[in-house]
Amino acid sequence: MKELDSFLNEKKEEEKKPHATKDGRGADDKKYVRMMEEYKTLRRTDKESANKLLEKAFKLAKEGDVSSRAITAGAYI
Repeated sequence: MKELDSFLNEKKEEEKKPHATKDGRGADDKKYVRMMEEYKTLRRTDKESANKLLEKAFKLAKEGDVSSRAITAGAYI
């Protein structure tokens, strides 16, 4: 049976852990990749909307939590 002090310390350690992302992935990776996929389809039909979406994606990459792996994946899409 655990002592109360060790139980409380475990809880504090769990709270100190960073956001639940895996192995160098950013919290906004999926959103960034989806935006780049949508940009790819839009750039053939509606260039204005595609450029606006691309600007949003670049802004997300600059200000958000996007890993370098996601940026590379977005470039290859």
